[in-house]
Amino acid sequence: MRGKGFRYSTMIFALAIVFIMILSGCTGKSVKKGYEKKVNTVVANGVGKDRKFASAKDKALRDALKKVVVNIIGEENEKKNRKKLDEYVYSISESFVVSYDITDKVKTKEGTVVYMRVVFDKDRIIDSIKTLEIEIPAKKEKKNYSKSPYAPIINEAIDNLTYLVYFEPKDKNISDEYARLCVNRVNNYLASKGYEYVDLDRINEIKDEYIKLYKATQGSVSVVQLIAQALNADIYIVVDGKVEYLGKEGGIYFASASIDLKAYESATGRGLGTETGYSGKLGLPSGKDAAMRKCVEVAVEKAIKPVIELSRQYMMKAFEKGIRYEVVVQGIDNYKLLREFVDAIRKTKNFRSLKEVSAAPGQAKYYVYYMGRKNELINEIMDNIQNEEGFENLEVLVSRGNAVIFGIRE
Repeated sequence: MRGKGFRYSTMIFALAIVFIMILSGCTGKSVKKGYEKKVNTVVANGVGKDRKFASAKDKALRDALKKVVVNIIGEENEKKNRKKLDEYVYSISESFVVSYDITDKVKTKEGTVVYMRVVFDKDRIIDSIKTLEIEIPAKKEKKNYSKSPYAPIINEAIDNLTYLVYFEPKDKNISDEYARLCVNRVNNYLASKGYEYVDLDRINEIKDEYIKLYKATQGSVSVVQLIAQALNADIYIVVDGKVEYLGKEGGIYFASASIDLKAYESATGRGLGTETGYSGKLGLPSGKDAAMRKCVEVAVEKAIKPVIELSRQYMMKAFEKGIRYEVVVQGIDNYKLLREFVDAIRKTKNFRSLKEVSAAPGQAKYYVYYMGRKNELINEIMDNIQNEEGFENLEVLVSRGNAVIFGIRE
């Protein structure tokens, strides 16, 4: 009897082990593909939402793949070729996957939100892009800027960049309340690093004027870029995203958020980098609004550092050909005097190039590319022109970040 009972107990134990192994396999979040060769990989995060888990997972894969493609060919190029990419690349996103982790899975009333960290075969993606005859910009060899004789000057200019953080007033997914929260969190980070930034109150003072200008120009330049240029910011960051309330469970209020931070160069509108922060599912007992705000804060914190670093790296490369200073002169109505002012800029010893941004009666704005510090540029301009007729009362009205405003004192 004992032998029979022992065999029965052993069989039950073995079946239990098999069941646990099967269950573990079903609930595991990490999946690896059967790649035999060593591949050139790239990692990206993605998020997808749909009523069914499988569809949400597919959308998260597509989202991650799109970020990789944008990094390879550029944002504008990706938009221009979106139809081809949708049909021949994004539609087979799983074929490029080496492995992935489902970092979070959140159920909402509308469906399921899936967060993923995906490892892709980069070479396979590039091969597919080439097959579609989509241009891949040549990657420039990374230079060691620390060995440049101008490295201290460039680093100082990078640290003096002025940032402006805002949201598109109309074209956004996030509510104004949470958008403002994002702006304040990014500004807090900039302040903690000692970086110059434009305060939200200052933006609010002039935004209506530039919304009207945006409409007048039929949207050829974004509202945020117009505001950034008006307030002498070197870099502007646009915030957007999604915040979702997930319901109440056992006295805990749950929510999740995904926040996008996109950095641009104010002078050109050129994209410097994009980062998305995900909060995952978070809960607080203090209420729905508290939970949603906490998710926004967590998501923003995850995106801030990478996007600031991307923008600084880009500007460091750009500054190798000369540091861009915004020079404004006010109170000169005479074209001859304005030309003399420009000549004084061109005569500075470290001058590289100059671009006229705007010139109207009483005020002109220029981007001056100069390999030196701002105070050196100011001193040289003043030395070259202050004793000339018509410029006896020239003085510096404002000096902030990489911008300077000259004016004729009455």
